Amino acid sequence: MKMPDPILIRPAQIAVQQLRIPNLNELDFGALRAGRTRRMQESMRRNGVAIALFYNPANIRYATGTDMMGVWSASTLERHCILPATGEPIVFEYRTARHVTQKIVKDVRPEISWQMAGPVSAEIARGWAAAIKDVMSELGCSGEVLAVDKLDPFGFLALQEAGIRIVDAGPVYVEAREVKTAQEIELFTINGAIGDAMLADFDAAVRPGIREYELLAVLSNTLQRFHGESVFARLIASGTNTNPWMSEAHDKIIQPGDLVGVDTDANGYEGYVIDVSRTFLCGDHAMPGQKEAYQIAYDCVNGMVDLIRPGMTYGEFIRRAPELPDAYKANRYSIMGHQAGLEDEGPLIPYMYGEHNVPQGILDWEIKENSVFCFECYAGKEGAPYGAKLEEQVLVTRQGGVRLSVYPFESKLL
Repeated sequence: MKMPDPILIRPAQIAVQQLRIPNLNELDFGALRAGRTRRMQESMRRNGVAIALFYNPANIRYATGTDMMGVWSASTLERHCILPATGEPIVFEYRTARHVTQKIVKDVRPEISWQMAGPVSAEIARGWAAAIKDVMSELGCSGEVLAVDKLDPFGFLALQEAGIRIVDAGPVYVEAREVKTAQEIELFTINGAIGDAMLADFDAAVRPGIREYELLAVLSNTLQRFHGESVFARLIASGTNTNPWMSEAHDKIIQPGDLVGVDTDANGYEGYVIDVSRTFLCGDHAMPGQKEAYQIAYDCVNGMVDLIRPGMTYGEFIRRAPELPDAYKANRYSIMGHQAGLEDEGPLIPYMYGEHNVPQGILDWEIKENSVFCFECYAGKEGAPYGAKLEEQVLVTRQGGVRLSVYPFESKLL
């Protein structure tokens, strides 16, 4: 069994048993916020964008340092921000939460929301669009193209009726958020240790008779005890639920001999993603087919971690990455990897087995130093009663991928 190079794992002094969330005065949140805003505005200028409108909570947080009920606001369009390429952001906040955001942002105004207004939604949206037009004029951006990350049809139509030209903000925020600042890397290191604690408690809880949703509760409890924010998926599966992958936790009872897979899928301390997968064995004796599937996933994930270097293109990475055996290709995971920050990020690294529609721009995308990748592999034969899911989260350094999680793999399956 090939073990990871100890140079390329997270610093050992941050161990699960020593984990402590720092006090607020131990992290330079001023530098964190200023650095992210600066990167977003630099990206805007490089992309010829004078002004941007963000509704995605991750973009609002990145651009302004503020977050308010992030899970809820992700689908309700209740808060947004306007960011000029030069100058201070303006946050339009949920009306009763303005006092919270005012602790960080100077200019906080009441949100205009039409999403739950039924028959008068279009009318309210037109008033909102008029207010956006006024803010653009106030910021010296009258007549400029507005970069937008997401809206609903009422919002898009209202901007169109107001004569505001829009473009997609994706190129701006993907470029800005891809390379992490020093403060973001510090937060990823903290969250890597929180991920280890989550997996340690999960591993210890696996036993015959426990239900999948009870294991989900263990995972979520540990996350929040260490000041994490939320679990954004319920990807816990056992026994026959592990093949194919993507079943979410329900009331299945764990049985002796079951494989139990988990994907942490969490926003941790200060919102940064914790995205690591492990598969455990309930019991001490694995079947040969279980070991085979696990070894394939293990070799695939660790091969990708060993391979990554800054300056590689996605195409080069795909060509050199370990290939799944033919019997495991049909049920493979949807991608080889993705980037991560305040949410799962792209561009994704696709598989190329029999597929010819991957844009050349993806294949030419260059891996950057100080970006964060999550490499994933699922191994399960069609029709088999089990499968193994593994994933590692790494920081890309000049020397290679530094593992942000150091929780061990399941020795009983290797």
